[in-house]
Amino acid sequence: MSLGPQAPTVAALVNYGPLAGTTALIDEHLDRPVPHVALVSELDQIRACAPRTAVVLHQSLAHGVWAVEAAMRLAWERAAACVVTPFLPGIGEPTARLARRLRTPVFVVPGDSAQCALDLAAAITSPEAVRAELVARCGVLFGERAGTRGILGVINSEVPGVRAALVSPDGHVLAGRSLRAEGDLRVDVPGPDGRPWATLVAELDDVGRHLVTTVETILRLARVPLAASVARARLDLVHDSARAGAALDALLAPVPARSGGSSAPEPVPEPVPEPVPELGWRIEGRHVAVFLRTASDVDLGNDAATPGVVSAWQEEFGDRPLVPRPAGWASWWSGNDMSPATVAKQLRQGLARMRVPIGLVAGVGEAGEHVAGLRDSLVQAELASVAARHEAAGHVETFAELGERLVLACLPADELARAARVVLTDLLSAADSPTLLETLVAVLDHGGSTSRAAARLGVHRNTVLGRMERIRSYGVDLDHPDRRLALHLAAHALTSAPPG
Repeated sequence: MSLGPQAPTVAALVNYGPLAGTTALIDEHLDRPVPHVALVSELDQIRACAPRTAVVLHQSLAHGVWAVEAAMRLAWERAAACVVTPFLPGIGEPTARLARRLRTPVFVVPGDSAQCALDLAAAITSPEAVRAELVARCGVLFGERAGTRGILGVINSEVPGVRAALVSPDGHVLAGRSLRAEGDLRVDVPGPDGRPWATLVAELDDVGRHLVTTVETILRLARVPLAASVARARLDLVHDSARAGAALDALLAPVPARSGGSSAPEPVPEPVPEPVPELGWRIEGRHVAVFLRTASDVDLGNDAATPGVVSAWQEEFGDRPLVPRPAGWASWWSGNDMSPATVAKQLRQGLARMRVPIGLVAGVGEAGEHVAGLRDSLVQAELASVAARHEAAGHVETFAELGERLVLACLPADELARAARVVLTDLLSAADSPTLLETLVAVLDHGGSTSRAAARLGVHRNTVLGRMERIRSYGVDLDHPDRRLALHLAAHALTSAPPG
């Protein structure tokens, strides 16, 4: 029976058809369509076979290896798609070498070859039934596999001629095989909120192109288990992050002081819980703390952002801890060779590569020893991250380099800027107000010295003097000491806060 272009290929019959349980002597030339099947009990019957026939040797014909090899030669003359033979003790590498020379796939059936012929005929007569069986098998396996990699593994291992991958919107392969192109099929995968968060992409080679509709069905079938897998992973991350946060709180809690002035034995304080065995944290030795926060002051909600941030962090920094805190996320580098400069360099490089949907900045604390040093370093890192939040995403500040600027950086710049825009309305109305503000800050930063301000700005001292005259013309008086601090803070806030 002929099915024209819809006839299954040898590869299809091997991958999800009746030849799946056979042993292939060669793994070549499997792209041929198989529109016919013939069960032969005599060699002369092969001469009557149409081209592209699957020639199945009956038990009565396969009474020696010589007969099988003779059948292979006759099948080659008739341009057969493949040869199927019952198992014989003598079939081995010599027969496989002949199959390679004849460019004819040969399959050895462990059971009854007649039954295999009947199954092949059914598959060729109704290939849709075989494809439906493939879809059903993939559906069952999707339910048994956990994680995105396991689900993608089902597609790549069970569907012939297909390479599939789960790809993020920016083209990053989240799971599956790397693809050479945009793919032949693309199916959006919804996230836990129902919106697309990734795309299932499949490339089809020549063997798999007749399965386009079937492959698309399988990809769509995979969307729900993939979404469920992502939801489970996010829940696990949230749960683990909550446990880590509670553990860090307990670890960093100050030890109660011993009571004094009494002859009674001092009570031994309850030991601080150590989550090392469970979470794998290293708390002894030298530590340099890191604190991440969003690059802007917009409250994106740490709870909502934590799964994505932690997942991206783990992909980039491996097993280094990342613990949610009220204002961001805390981590630390441990080791006697660690220094703030080393950590800051690694952090800048990692933040530039991290695939996270929100912009992040970071602060780095000083090195500290054991739990007490880690506690101090975390406080320093969080303060340094406050200074970093006014910079672009990926910026890293170190506590040591900030010095006294840390005080200004931690001021509520937005609130100060709103007040400063009211107080300095006239100055801000000037066409060159940014230049005047920069000059005012430079002069105030240098205690009123116009020479040092000019050096910092890279202009002549007379230029600074001229600008200061213009600043005074807008009602800004630097001669009153009780106003100078307020002016300094106002100018600093206006140059630090975004325009508004």
